[in-house]
Amino acid sequence: MLFKKASCSFAILFFGWFTALAQESYFTQQYANKLHLNPAFAGINHNWSASLSHRNQWPALNGSFITNQFAADYRLQNSKSAIALILHQDRAGIGGLQKLQATAGYAYHTAITDNWSMSAGLQASIASLRINYDNLVFGDQLSDNGQVAVTSAEAARFEPSSFVSFAVGGLMYSNQFWVGLKVNNLNKPAYGFENQTKLPISYLANAGYKFYARSYEERGRLFELSFTPSATYIQQDDFSRVDIGIHTIYTPLTLGLVYKGIPVTTGTNRDQALSVIAGLQIEAFKIGFSHDVGLSGISKQAGGANEISLVFEQLELNKLFRSRLGSKINRRIPCPAF
Repeated sequence: MLFKKASCSFAILFFGWFTALAQESYFTQQYANKLHLNPAFAGINHNWSASLSHRNQWPALNGSFITNQFAADYRLQNSKSAIALILHQDRAGIGGLQKLQATAGYAYHTAITDNWSMSAGLQASIASLRINYDNLVFGDQLSDNGQVAVTSAEAARFEPSSFVSFAVGGLMYSNQFWVGLKVNNLNKPAYGFENQTKLPISYLANAGYKFYARSYEERGRLFELSFTPSATYIQQDDFSRVDIGIHTIYTPLTLGLVYKGIPVTTGTNRDQALSVIAGLQIEAFKIGFSHDVGLSGISKQAGGANEISLVFEQLELNKLFRSRLGSKINRRIPCPAF
């Protein structure tokens, strides 16, 4: 029985290790990580912002999958342009696979009609993959009495690997509706260690509609009671899924439920989870927490995921709401804060 449990845990870790190589990172709190979601979000709803996010996926495993991210963007004054920076770190499982990625982005915003605006963005990323051998134990380190030797005769032959990737994205939005599309890995970069393979192009489309039950502005601050259903479609190579959710904003509180992992096509048992999101906004500061409850697949066995985000946005309301220039090129997008 002990061997069976150990084999099962190893299989989960082995599968997760190679899944991390091939798949992108996806946050439960998508809209607290807008720059990761779509480069076209840079500079929308604020003059500049900075955010920190931490995700602990499959915490029941001995060696969970950890993602940390810092993101910042800045809207150039009196222009339709914005720039962005993302620093991203992944640590995948007990095997010690680590990914470091730096991304630079640019976005351009413009009004299409009196009711509709659009934004287009692009990103260029450089990523580095390496294995932390300090977390690995090889067969020649194990002895009959249970002792583990410090060193191994195994050669550390997996040299760090790096690659460059490009992405584009677009958004169309009104005061209540938005739809966006991001295409990642346009150049199909080669990645891996001894054997190189190409990272396939991935597509992420998202849309939503905000229903306002109540909305008003007081002392330069917007208050609202709203309900926002949304959906996200993800496709990469032969993998595809849909996430659907509902967010409720009762200023300053945000609550959300997201069903993640609805399979688009029939096939093997997919990883599915129900995510619970809670967020609080105090002036320019936002803090969010979410927990994924595993319903099927690896998430059910390994404990889902926990995620926390901290966001600071600097917003000049006079320019955004009263300036003629601001009303033309900086219309607010109605997506949730988390």
